[in-house]
Amino acid sequence: MIGPWEALALLLLVASALAVVRLQNAVHAALALIANFLVVAGVYVALEARFVAMVQVIVYAGAIVVLFLFVIMLLSAASANVGPDLLPRLPWVAALGALGLAGLLIFVALQFSPPAAPGSLGGGLPQALGPLLYDPEKWLFALLAVGFLLLVATVAAVVLVEPERILTATTHPAHPKRVGPPDLPQGEKDGKAVVK
Repeated sequence: MIGPWEALALLLLVASALAVVRLQNAVHAALALIANFLVVAGVYVALEARFVAMVQVIVYAGAIVVLFLFVIMLLSAASANVGPDLLPRLPWVAALGALGLAGLLIFVALQFSPPAAPGSLGGGLPQALGPLLYDPEKWLFALLAVGFLLLVATVAAVVLVEPERILTATTHPAHPKRVGPPDLPQGEKDGKAVVK
């Protein structure tokens, strides 16, 4: 049975996640993402995983969101015009994908049964969590996949915010296109090497 604190945490998680994807201002969405990460850290503290909670605050609510805000400010994405919607049916596809993912998560949560004798996590300290997180047979590849996903999300944010800048980068006056043959190396004139 879900207690009042679990229900409050679930409500805050869902509300902050919806704010991340629904807010028009990118800076406000990043601030809602910080709120989401802080609620997740609170859930970790409630599960007595204090080290994971500290990492959640320092790495995700700190460094990752600062990286996102840096990309937003660098590209002036807070007030950028992203252009026409090239995929008008994409919100419906995203909604169907979100419903499918929610159904899968609910199914997995209902099928989950805790182990009879769980191992001691030592209060969530690194000595106990390290072998669990970096075991190649369990979670190492999931951690690598999350890092790759963050990289793809950052690159996609750059491409979606200002596609004109990326497409016209080669026509910038500071980087003119070469039309003729490439320059000859130093010391060669008319195809003949200069002997010193």
